Amino acid sequence: MTPAIPRGNAAPKAAASVEDPDREAARRALADGEPVVMLTGRAGTGKSQFIRDIARENPNTPQVLLAPTGLAAMHIGGQTVHSFFGFPPRPLVGFNEKPNWFFTKAARGLRRIIVDEVSMLRADVLDAMDRHLRIVRRAPHKPFGGVQMLLVGDFNQLPPVVRGDENRMLEEAGYASPFAFAAHALRDSGVGLYELSRVWRQTDREFIELLSRIRDGEAIEEVVEALNAQCLDRSLAFPPILLAATNAVADRYNEVGLARLTAAPRLFEGGFSGQKAPATAPPGDRLPAPAQLVLKSGARVIFTQNDAEGEWVNGSLGYVLGFGEKTVQVRIDVSGTEVDVPRAKWPQARWLWNDTTQALEVKEEYAYEQFPLAPAWAITIHKAQGMTLDSVEIDLGRGAFAPGQTYVALSRARSLEGLRLVRPLSPRDIQIDPAIADGLARFRR
Repeated sequence: MTPAIPRGNAAPKAAASVEDPDREAARRALADGEPVVMLTGRAGTGKSQFIRDIARENPNTPQVLLAPTGLAAMHIGGQTVHSFFGFPPRPLVGFNEKPNWFFTKAARGLRRIIVDEVSMLRADVLDAMDRHLRIVRRAPHKPFGGVQMLLVGDFNQLPPVVRGDENRMLEEAGYASPFAFAAHALRDSGVGLYELSRVWRQTDREFIELLSRIRDGEAIEEVVEALNAQCLDRSLAFPPILLAATNAVADRYNEVGLARLTAAPRLFEGGFSGQKAPATAPPGDRLPAPAQLVLKSGARVIFTQNDAEGEWVNGSLGYVLGFGEKTVQVRIDVSGTEVDVPRAKWPQARWLWNDTTQALEVKEEYAYEQFPLAPAWAITIHKAQGMTLDSVEIDLGRGAFAPGQTYVALSRARSLEGLRLVRPLSPRDIQIDPAIADGLARFRR
């Protein structure tokens, strides 16, 4: 069984009400049993909404929701790939360890695996998933042991993490790149590539076209010139949140912003609940809201989870008005609405095999609880992934240090009118990994 996606992560209803041919084709491919469905698309095209729809429409299908990182898993109410498969926290090149008992039991009745943010999943991890599934399902000649794979994400956004000599290790193992599409398991797996094209986040055709060119590496000098002409050192309707390349820069902005306020600070501690709650919290950038949330009246805040009632979305900005007994009172910028914000939950699921019912069941292993807010003078580009921002300022510092970083930052803005650049962009800030186009070309129909 697939659990309901947490209501706080529900997408705006308007985006779910209209279909497009790409979305329908991917949906049919899943229904027709295509072995591997790879769903990609530029920022804001509704990839996460597609996952929510598939989970909601197929509640009785034995499927699991996975993601490469803990933060991404929390956002979909799922489990990390490493946790579900029992993989150790190290490179999995040539990984041949025996699947553990818990995974073996869970994989018995599995029909589909859904992986969100697949751009961050390394090729060696996907191959290790393939080997484990073939072994436990006793299907050595079937890719992924006959389990249907739905791989969702935009490879032009966040890339896999490759440290030190791991790149050389991957090359020596025959991987053309670290991306999941380079996995050996996909060579003969019948991969169907589907690319969502309708953008929901932005409505300005000029802005959509500029973002498209940045993503694809086309006419970069012209794009940079256009963005600098319109977005450099301009006035915005609402105070923007700064997107910074590093945690250090974002933390410094937030500390200065909070210190300027004369009101007394209030500390709200986040924590984990549940039988399997972690003994210690992971680093702050791996949590959807700070474990130590310090706020004052007048503080700028950003919402980090969508409201089930639609009062705010992930990325809404506002000011703290005050504090209730169990709420934080916030005025939202764009709507002007004053809302009482309660604590929220981000569940961490675990899929287990039930010997009594002979079925795969999902249990909430633990949940992270905190107010769905963060200081909003600044945030890292990485943490802004998935957000839609009405007023945003971008500071790349000395320059983008990873492919896709500038594209992720710019594509968070809802419109050109709500975007400001701290310094002029240069063509050097637009980094495109040529391995992406080359790697996906073999799957295109």
